[in-house]
Amino acid sequence: MRGVGARLGIDFGTYNTVAVLALPGREPRPLLFDGSPLLRSAVCADTGERLLVGRDALHTALSLPQSYEPYPKRCVDEGTVLLGGREMSVEELFAAPLRRVASEVRLITSEPVTEAVLTYPAAWGTHRRATLLAAANQVLPTVRLVAEPVAAANFFVDVAGRDLPVGRYAVVYDFGAGTFDVTVARRNADGFEVLATEGLADCGGLDVDAAIVERIGAVIGRRDEALWARLTSPETTSDRRASQQLWTNARAGKEMLTRSTTTLVHVPLFDVDMPLGREELAELAAPVVARTVATTRALLGRLDDGASAVAAVFLSGGSSRMPAVATALHQALDIAPSVVEQPELVVAEGSLRVPVDSGGPATVGATAPLPPAEPATAGTGADPATAGAGGGAGGRFGRWVALSRSRRVQVAGAALAVAGILGAVAVAVAGTHDQNRGTESAGAAPVSAGGSVTPSASASPHPSGTPTVSAAGVDSCMIGTWRSLGMQSEKKIDNQSVPFSGGAGIIQTYTADGKVTLNFNKSTDEIATYRGVRWRERTRGTASANVYHRNGIEYVSGVRAKGTIVLYRGSSRNASVPLSLLLTPTEYVCTGDTMRLFGAGPSEWARVR
Repeated sequence: MRGVGARLGIDFGTYNTVAVLALPGREPRPLLFDGSPLLRSAVCADTGERLLVGRDALHTALSLPQSYEPYPKRCVDEGTVLLGGREMSVEELFAAPLRRVASEVRLITSEPVTEAVLTYPAAWGTHRRATLLAAANQVLPTVRLVAEPVAAANFFVDVAGRDLPVGRYAVVYDFGAGTFDVTVARRNADGFEVLATEGLADCGGLDVDAAIVERIGAVIGRRDEALWARLTSPETTSDRRASQQLWTNARAGKEMLTRSTTTLVHVPLFDVDMPLGREELAELAAPVVARTVATTRALLGRLDDGASAVAAVFLSGGSSRMPAVATALHQALDIAPSVVEQPELVVAEGSLRVPVDSGGPATVGATAPLPPAEPATAGTGADPATAGAGGGAGGRFGRWVALSRSRRVQVAGAALAVAGILGAVAVAVAGTHDQNRGTESAGAAPVSAGGSVTPSASASPHPSGTPTVSAAGVDSCMIGTWRSLGMQSEKKIDNQSVPFSGGAGIIQTYTADGKVTLNFNKSTDEIATYRGVRWRERTRGTASANVYHRNGIEYVSGVRAKGTIVLYRGSSRNASVPLSLLLTPTEYVCTGDTMRLFGAGPSEWARVR
């Protein structure tokens, strides 16, 4: 028997957090946050000590973009995250939206919460669940973890009244804003057992939104490319507000087309309305939906009895309400999917329907391991043997490298290009490395992805003759503190060379005793626009190393680095990797108060002192 008091079910999602509250003797009801059952999971650190979430975070991020984390759940493996120069644990990020949920509960009832159920992706292992549980324990009493597909399956059977005989399988198709997960669960006498699960961390409703924005750019943006650039690459608070409104309008139009056949999407700055129809939306969404269906069919193909044992298909997640989703699944599986009016509430409400004793104390349902799926690639493959120091982003620009492949793109050679220190990212737009499967170490030689880094053309450096060096071998011209003025480089996106620029404001200090330190916390982002979508690389953190110079070449060793490099596609966080150092010799030129470093595009530096 359940204890007396309020019961709380929470679906902590990549894009939104949903919570339902069941008071004694009453059915569960969704909590409302600023009038909506959806709380944006985004977190922003204000100028004080507060962590803001939801609309407050979105509003503050317009003025403090460097303090904004739109998708905290994707940081689960990072340990710590830098927000506006403040280092915070992942548990703190996770706890922020949970704390907002708890505060809303206190406004509604004085009943104590005697049971709190928190859901997690079925593929999350022990470490990730422990991180989530540690965050929840900061806020909520007596927390129980339940796998998301188990919660969804219980909702459809117990609440929606779908028939599923014991022993038969259900496909739980969870299509959210930021990610896609599909699970096969078998109904047992005491609940559901997870048999297999798969996911796409780079596939969700946001990708459909991006396709709508790209279509708007192709139709309207060409009228005034400078004005369109203000929407896709905003530099001011007012332009960031307009850009945010454009994406909000695109999402609202997409959602309206689930109820009507046509709508209008207002385009800020241009102050025009672009018509959008259901058929056009289906066309734009088709590549994204096709990937989810292919993943679903591949998952079923790995089970011995496969599709023959499947008796139901349950749809959850807000993006699953698009009519194109049910149509595509019905055609592929020959089973009519079950969907409810608000599929984004399914997991949260279903979590309170899962029996306490149907799993362990921390998880309900065991996940059977699957062989890794074949990764999708974009662009041309680079030879892993040439990635890193020899190929891709060589020289000084290749010194910084991500030693792990990201969840959403696979990193080739060095991870990002920031002035003379960071390497370049090979962006596979359709990369499929899944956040639910963890981060893979690339070892000393980073693994290449479907794309290669192309250095921008530049004149060969002319070293400054025979420089005077300190006892530790440091060029006397280099000793002092320098600020980067910026850089330009080319990177591959979908096998197309795309120019990036930015990276100003990095502070680099050389000392006579053979040390170099770097501070990226006030550096500008590197920015590019590709097919109407803005890409940004943001670096925060500090680093140091041993350094010496010989014949116009800089050599480094003894790396110490702490920080993160984040790649954004539009407003969507695409990848996050830690800083590390690739020990590649780099040519340089130093004259008086100016310095130039060479690699995947030159960077210019001015002496500060």
